[in-house]
Amino acid sequence: MGVLLSQQLTASDAVTIDSIFKHNDGLRSMTTLDFVTSGSGRRFSTYPTLIGIDDGSVLIDSKKVALNQTFLYALNEKADLIVSANGFYQNLQYPDSNGFSDATDTNFDALWVGVNYQFDVLFAEFKPSVTFQIPFYEKSFYQSSDSDDSLKAFSTRLALRNYSDPLVSTFYLSSTQNFKRKIGVKDVEYPDSYSLGLDLSLILNPKASINFNFEQRYQTVLKENKREVNPSTTLPTMGLGATYSINQTNSITISSNVGNSSNSPDSVVAISLWHKF
Repeated sequence: MGVLLSQQLTASDAVTIDSIFKHNDGLRSMTTLDFVTSGSGRRFSTYPTLIGIDDGSVLIDSKKVALNQTFLYALNEKADLIVSANGFYQNLQYPDSNGFSDATDTNFDALWVGVNYQFDVLFAEFKPSVTFQIPFYEKSFYQSSDSDDSLKAFSTRLALRNYSDPLVSTFYLSSTQNFKRKIGVKDVEYPDSYSLGLDLSLILNPKASINFNFEQRYQTVLKENKREVNPSTTLPTMGLGATYSINQTNSITISSNVGNSSNSPDSVVAISLWHKF
């Protein structure tokens, strides 16, 4: 999600702003806490991209706190290994005779592994990179059932980044493809997701920047036993955030994204802490 940095891992992302295009050798980590609120009747996942699931359950409101821990290790000058673990706490409100009832859940829901590769500058100082990730483990949910799955999806992202003092611009295309999975007694096909986005970072000084994000997402239909449960939809968002370099090894980003349609989440607030070992 652009400003929501858990969706935008690239090998050129730096701990200090003045080294945006320098490759970070060795091990780095990013810890992100996402606060997702929605009154759209959908449950949302935030990694590796924002996807909304409407399985026919009647929801009044949903709130989610998602914790993502990502490690990046430089394999060489151009490639990074990515390992990302995700957990969440979720509160769902359903209507009942007394108004509404709450259902809460806490779970470890995914372990993604992948690689990011940087290419040489192509033209006009744009630096391309490609990211590919797959889930070695994924907890799948549908209505009142869940399942433990592996290799049931993959995610790709192509980004073009340009630095023109004092502005850093990143254009990106991303896609998350989901395969059929067995959840309870039903064959469920989660929607595929396609995103087009723009990140803008205005560098204020060597330690601080203001970040802007605009993203348009399209996701396909949700199917149960080959029957369409929910139609395709769009999930546009826009966001504002700020990054501050605490010291040579740590930086922090705080961001807020809002949905621009009834199917998007109302808001996603994220706090990300980078650490360079």
